Amino acid sequence: MKNNIFTKMKNNVKNTNYNFSKNLFYHLIAPMVIAVVGLILVLCLNFNFGIDFKGGTVATVVVEQDLNDANVYKDTKEQLNKVLKDNKVCGLVYQKVETNYHGNAISVKFETISDELRDTLREDLVQAFHADATEADKEIFVKVDSFKGSVDSGIVLSTALAVLIAIICAMIYVWIRFGVSAGFVTMLMALFNNSLLLLLLGITRVRLEIGTMAGFGFITVYSLISSLIYFTKVNDNVKQEKYAKATNMELANISVKDMIVVHTIFAWILLLLALFMDVVPFYMISSTSIPLMIAVVVVYLSTMYIMPGIWSRTYLKRRVKVKQEKDKQVVVEEKLAEEDITKAPEVIVETEAKE
Repeated sequence: MKNNIFTKMKNNVKNTNYNFSKNLFYHLIAPMVIAVVGLILVLCLNFNFGIDFKGGTVATVVVEQDLNDANVYKDTKEQLNKVLKDNKVCGLVYQKVETNYHGNAISVKFETISDELRDTLREDLVQAFHADATEADKEIFVKVDSFKGSVDSGIVLSTALAVLIAIICAMIYVWIRFGVSAGFVTMLMALFNNSLLLLLLGITRVRLEIGTMAGFGFITVYSLISSLIYFTKVNDNVKQEKYAKATNMELANISVKDMIVVHTIFAWILLLLALFMDVVPFYMISSTSIPLMIAVVVVYLSTMYIMPGIWSRTYLKRRVKVKQEKDKQVVVEEKLAEEDITKAPEVIVETEAKE
């Protein structure tokens, strides 16, 4: 039953008249709009950097109970979160902290707040957790301090360099296996997808954290895998005799239709996994969810609607080959026509002589 549905879907796609390769310029309209809007917003508002980049405030509360107990940790976290909400502060990263003094502690990181709000928040935390403690103990048991961002330019540059090296290595591999144009398009699409993800994060104002940087690694790997699958399909179709006289655009369009069903199902699976990550109670993981979902959509659309058109216009080897075959066919047809013309008068003369 599943095979029948899958086969039916593939046949429906193959029978569609839509040309994924020919309509490249229409497919580029949306990315161009995103590029213009994204650049304007980034230049005017910058990116929405989170606490990992720009720093923030951390509140630490020592408790007597054992936070290794899941129920105790949950109750303590809810009590702490209630105090934050009363002060209109949104807790982002919760963590258990080992201390050298009495008890263990729980900490929470959030956006930078004013000195006045910091003092108010500390007093509320003292009342909620250590109202009966001495003044000296209150200073030890409850702290609200500022902290600097943990992500410096070196980490960002290292990530960018790692992405670039991966793209270059993949380009060389695809170049050797499928040709110059395939390698060039693979590199171009990986850079295109990373740039589009960055601009979309600027447009959607998604908070950039250290976990968000994983989105760029993911989109690079996913883009390279999609390119490899596509050019494997193109290479298989090139070898088939029935496509020997197909043009670049026809071959690119056929290859997309061959892989679009599987690629769509795989993209939906990745989207569901990314959506699941959003509900995981760990900020490092949940902060990666939206960038991953954007990355899946970007790679899917670029692979289906942009890459075929670019490859069909840059694969000169096949274009020249097809053109040469057409020229030979024209020459043969012209020779046959000339032979028919030269033979025709002989037949006429011979007929007249018989008469």
